[in-house]
Amino acid sequence: MRLAFALFPFLAVLPAPTADPVMSPPVSKTVKVAAVQCSSDIGDVAGNTKKLTALTKEAAKAGAKFVVLPETSITGYLSQDLKTNWHVKGMLIEKQFEGKDPKDFAEEVPGASTKHFCALAKELNIYLTIPLLEVDFKNGKNDPRYFNTVCLANPKGELVAHYRKLTPWPYPEKSWATAGDRGVQIFDTEYGRVGLGICFDIHTILEKYEPHKIWCLLYPIAWVDTEHPAEWMWTKLPERVKPFKHHLVGANWSVDQKQEWRGYGFSVVISNEGKVIASAKSLYGSEIVYADLHTAK
Repeated sequence: MRLAFALFPFLAVLPAPTADPVMSPPVSKTVKVAAVQCSSDIGDVAGNTKKLTALTKEAAKAGAKFVVLPETSITGYLSQDLKTNWHVKGMLIEKQFEGKDPKDFAEEVPGASTKHFCALAKELNIYLTIPLLEVDFKNGKNDPRYFNTVCLANPKGELVAHYRKLTPWPYPEKSWATAGDRGVQIFDTEYGRVGLGICFDIHTILEKYEPHKIWCLLYPIAWVDTEHPAEWMWTKLPERVKPFKHHLVGANWSVDQKQEWRGYGFSVVISNEGKVIASAKSLYGSEIVYADLHTAK
């Protein structure tokens, strides 16, 4: 009993047990992205470049770290009235179109436009898509191939991805475009892995990207429809993306004034939950759609 009594004072000064500390949930990181919606004029590379450069600078000034530009907006896709289309001699063209030879406007990759926009990405410290009509002379100078192309520049000004549209839209592109031969294109950014796709690709490309577990699809668009594509952009596109659990930044073209055809406008940013979290409010002229996306890292 004396030993137990002698130890009692010592035991009394031992610290009382404390409850487990409450752990705060990890803070979710976000990054601002921008979908640039604007018109471009077929063949006016200098004018289109000037417009896209200004809009890219505006988006970066607002804090965007990813800037997505519309489909082939550097070179132009179709004329704003849908009457003029690119046409390579010997290829079929719909009778409603007046053909324009791309040989004086298309560029190689790397080339003048990729050099300009890579330098712009470095200046602004952003990731920037570079959408253009590409010419390739793999088969020789007398047998050029033309591609609907989008490249990606990183904040160091490097060309880090080079994607050729895998499934050109037959109606306007059968007159000039070769189906892409570079497969899907991915790049690991500090925010997550990105992939590239172009407009009509959306019907088939998500399955191709699934094994790569991308964080976000950077998606230039030049949509044409019989009605405005609100249902497609706001309902069907989110439903299409949702099962794949990645974000999408969709930059559609616009026109400068009302046209008889439909499809311009409605650029969107879709979350990895398949929800439209930002969309364009206008149809005409230029608009930048911003959103903050949860990062993968």
